[in-house]
Amino acid sequence: MTATTSATFSGFALPDELREVAGLVERFVRERIRPAEDAGDPAARELPEEVLAPLRTEAKSLGLWCFDTPERYGGAGLSAFETVVVLEQAAKHRFCFPHAGGGAFGHPPPVVVFRGTEEQIDRFARPAVAQGFRTFTAIAEPSGGTDPKRAIRTTAVRTGDTYVLNGRKQWITNAERARYGIVYARAEGGITAFLVDGDAEGLSTTTIPVLRDHWPTEMVLENVVVPVGNRIGEEGAGLTLAGDWLVRQRLSYAARALGIAEESVRLGIEWLQQRETFGVPLATRQSAQFDLAHARVAIDAGRWLTWDAAWTDDTGGDARTKAAMAKLHCTEAAFTIVDRMMQWFGALGMAKEMPLEHWFRDLRVARVVEGSSEILQVQIARQMLGPAARGGG
Repeated sequence: MTATTSATFSGFALPDELREVAGLVERFVRERIRPAEDAGDPAARELPEEVLAPLRTEAKSLGLWCFDTPERYGGAGLSAFETVVVLEQAAKHRFCFPHAGGGAFGHPPPVVVFRGTEEQIDRFARPAVAQGFRTFTAIAEPSGGTDPKRAIRTTAVRTGDTYVLNGRKQWITNAERARYGIVYARAEGGITAFLVDGDAEGLSTTTIPVLRDHWPTEMVLENVVVPVGNRIGEEGAGLTLAGDWLVRQRLSYAARALGIAEESVRLGIEWLQQRETFGVPLATRQSAQFDLAHARVAIDAGRWLTWDAAWTDDTGGDARTKAAMAKLHCTEAAFTIVDRMMQWFGALGMAKEMPLEHWFRDLRVARVVEGSSEILQVQIARQMLGPAARGGG
């Protein structure tokens, strides 16, 4: 097989420019982000703003800003494939969930915003990219998040040039401090996406303490008035838009899980090589060698699945099932790998001074959000079986 100068799925000969960007991100994480995390309180839940601000300035000056946001709107303009390659390197640190770099690389607006009009992009996306605003996406509700077609109860009633939104959203990331976000609600024409200001009258949020350090929120909308001009696309287009967003989100989760898995294995190898029990290094233990071998196979397989899904998305194919496969495999595999490395570290693996326990909690959540492992398996199987899989509902 002959190597090419651009990324092709037949061998993934990465172009030099992409390798350089990925290497630059890896060095930035290793030399700037990890030392900043290590210097802080081991019990901290995120990097403080005074530490994060100069990292953002530096990352932006290097062109490492909002990776998948189009260049014309202020981002790095990376394709889905390029993004997953870079995100794997960007995730090799403690606070890589829910944002790679802990926010040092900016907060890319939801990809759905760029399906809107130029006026909507100018009003919402450009300021978010330029100033690093957080945004949110509100799909899930107390009635469920896996099946939004049936679970969404939030309503959007049109009155003249406005809609009035009423309902309750749950498990929403960043809503408590976001400038705006996308709310999916049931209008007369079906599920529809709306751009909603974070400080809109009638919108309130409450944080929900969970296992990971970054807590989601419950959002209540009480007669929230939204201009028709804030609707993205036509009424009823919301589920299609949400599907596009989910593909990218699942690819992001897969890539970051790979980065965590790789970094945990690196830490594990160092430990196994230096730690001795009963007079011999842990590295001589066959069970440790088996764990490392299984990790290597799982990581390489996950990278193939993730790159294939991203390449399919970039080339106009339907990447929904492939993205589901990537997210399923990578989050499950990374969780197992981190768990095994924690076991070899013993009590130290549970300590806050190590990133392993933090990743363990993040990955436990990652196996549920943006499609639980169970629903992803259903999606994959239904694609394989066709109409026969739906006979029993």
